[in-house]
Amino acid sequence: MAAEAVLFRASSGSLLLAAGVSGGAALIVAAGLSSGRGAALAAVAALGLGAAVWASGNPRLACLWGVGLTAPLGIAKRFHPMPHMGGAGAYTIEVVDLFLLALLLFQWRDAARGCARPRIPDLAYYWIAMILLGLIDAVLGPYRQLAAAEAFQMSKSLSLFLLLLGELTRVRRFMHLFAALTCGLLLQAAVGIAQYAKKGDIGLQFLGEATMTTLEYANRATYMDGGATFRIGGLLGHPNILAGFIAMVAPMLLAMLMTRLPIDRKLAIGAVLATALLALLLTLSRSGWLAFALAAPIVVGLMLRDRRSRRRALAGAAIALAVGLIATLAAAPAILRRLTQSDPGAVDFRWEWMGVAWDMVRDHPLPGVGLNSFVQHLPGRTAYGGTEALTRTFGANWPVVHDIYLLIWAEQGTIGFVCFLAMLIGLLRTAWRNATRCADPWLHALNVGAVAGLCANLLDGLGSFFLRQMPGARLFWIIAAIIVAINVWQRRNGAERPT
Repeated sequence: MAAEAVLFRASSGSLLLAAGVSGGAALIVAAGLSSGRGAALAAVAALGLGAAVWASGNPRLACLWGVGLTAPLGIAKRFHPMPHMGGAGAYTIEVVDLFLLALLLFQWRDAARGCARPRIPDLAYYWIAMILLGLIDAVLGPYRQLAAAEAFQMSKSLSLFLLLLGELTRVRRFMHLFAALTCGLLLQAAVGIAQYAKKGDIGLQFLGEATMTTLEYANRATYMDGGATFRIGGLLGHPNILAGFIAMVAPMLLAMLMTRLPIDRKLAIGAVLATALLALLLTLSRSGWLAFALAAPIVVGLMLRDRRSRRRALAGAAIALAVGLIATLAAAPAILRRLTQSDPGAVDFRWEWMGVAWDMVRDHPLPGVGLNSFVQHLPGRTAYGGTEALTRTFGANWPVVHDIYLLIWAEQGTIGFVCFLAMLIGLLRTAWRNATRCADPWLHALNVGAVAGLCANLLDGLGSFFLRQMPGARLFWIIAAIIVAINVWQRRNGAERPT
């Protein structure tokens, strides 16, 4: 443990610098790819990216940092765009794919040298079954391109999961990925707070920031005040998506504060957590607030359960409770207004579309209506009438049901829905096994934060389709990889938690 800590301290600064330079170059690549005249810029920046990664002294670890930093970003080159809500609207090459490709080459080299390759976890086969169902829709269904595009994105999520399993083999690598996610959380929160200070966008649309038109739409749908309020979205495009992101990552920071990390690291993590929670408040997302309100007690309860972290968890829980009460009292007017004066239309719409989704389930109980085609089956199923009436009411992009469970059930039928639930149950069981027997205290805390973030996402899914947004999907699979990789580490090292 001491050796791992020394290594982590010694290399994290240079790797963070290299990863930052690499991430910046990758963003330039994306900006160049997204414009018609950026081929030369993209080529130069790609060379700079490769040089920065190699100059880090540990290119493989720098690529792991790159994955953690760029996975939440939605910047991409899109092919064959199909304006669409509720799933993939194009085939995409994203910035994070550059780092994943590099990790794939590293692991291919390992395999060529005879190194053992990680076994595909059983729970991954449920996701593979859902991909295969989507490919059947792509071959036989009426909306083939939409189904194929979503199946392609699901395959990329699976690749991210499997590649991370191949990388997360030592405690040091887990900690580096955690540090990268922490930096990504700080970036999102800082951008969101800057948006709030300006009461508008800050011109980072090429990084995924929403346009002012989108932000104004979210503002108008919050209160019945004509959009006088302002909600932040960071670089994730919408306030609810930013809130879901914070609710998933922040529990890991809270859990790591209850470990034996050096005090300077704890102060840095605490500062990021405070910034993120301020941004969470400014999103005005009730589902995000509720999700974190569920995650925080899970972290405290599981950390108290382990005797190695009990004393720190007690102190941390007391401090968190005191700070939380003070912050809640300070923000009470805004919280109460959001809970009591919100536009009821948003909730009414969610209930209405849930009824529409349930009608689709009843009409197509086993196969579903087809992957990524929920909105295509709206005409005639709602009070708004047919195609033209829906377009007059909602514009070109018709809304999808804001419930990931009903969305999957409606599109992939009971077969796909059962696969999805089985995968989630498998993840939760694995996380619980880790929480009861993980020998390494840092991995134990990281697992606790990951499972709390997972539970937050499962609750948030009742009111959102976070997993159908690629930044959200990637974050989900990063957390899933952390949980499964900790379980693999535990079995390989054959260590049991001290009794």
